[in-house]
Amino acid sequence: MKKLDYDYCHAAPVLEWMSQKWALVAMMRIEEACGDKTDKGIRFGDLFRTIPHISEKVLASTLDYLEVEGLVVRTSHDSVPPCVEYSLTPLARNFLREISYVVEWGQLHFEEIQRARLQQH
Repeated sequence: MKKLDYDYCHAAPVLEWMSQKWALVAMMRIEEACGDKTDKGIRFGDLFRTIPHISEKVLASTLDYLEVEGLVVRTSHDSVPPCVEYSLTPLARNFLREISYVVEWGQLHFEEIQRARLQQH
């Protein structure tokens, strides 16, 4: 579902990705688990254990969203028990590389941001 005006702003899809509460976190965790190996994925349960305060339902919904957006690949392996792995697409890897400066800025200014938030309450 389109939220922003794509004709007016071609950056709208990127803004939507960043505004999804768990999307960026999930992509970053997949990247951390898989590294630069494009043929490697992470199992749902392993990914779930790396993200505090998220429910399985929300993680599944987030991964479905990322798959529809072309950022995550879901690979099912024929095995017993069934195995599903998630990996990043080249588009997602490029996106994470480009926004790494924003993430780093947030980490550097975390304390200042938290102090400002506390002053407002």
